[in-house]
Amino acid sequence: HVILKMAARAVSLGQRLVVSSQNLAKKSATAASPHLATFWKYAQTDLRPPSPAQWNEIKRGFQDLVVAGMSGRFLDCTVKEATRNALVFAEVCCWFYVGEIIGRRSLIGYKV
Repeated sequence: HVILKMAARAVSLGQRLVVSSQNLAKKSATAASPHLATFWKYAQTDLRPPSPAQWNEIKRGFQDLVVAGMSGRFLDCTVKEATRNALVFAEVCCWFYVGEIIGRRSLIGYKV
């Protein structure tokens, strides 16, 4: 008799857990859908590789970078721009090192 009551309570608890997890999943999907739509909108434009029509613009950008480096024009930026550029450079370096660690499958050195 006691075991049947415990089993009934366990079944009831399991059912409530399933129902509450389903409700949580529905609420999460409803709350996340506008954010996912915004992410998808930006991902379609910003995360795709450049098209052949954009190659000339990229080439022009690199040429401007070389000219700025040779003429010293990069020294004429504000502190805010220099800080932003330094942070972008640091982020790129960090992601490079994280990729190296993942590729090596080791934090220190290559396993020879």
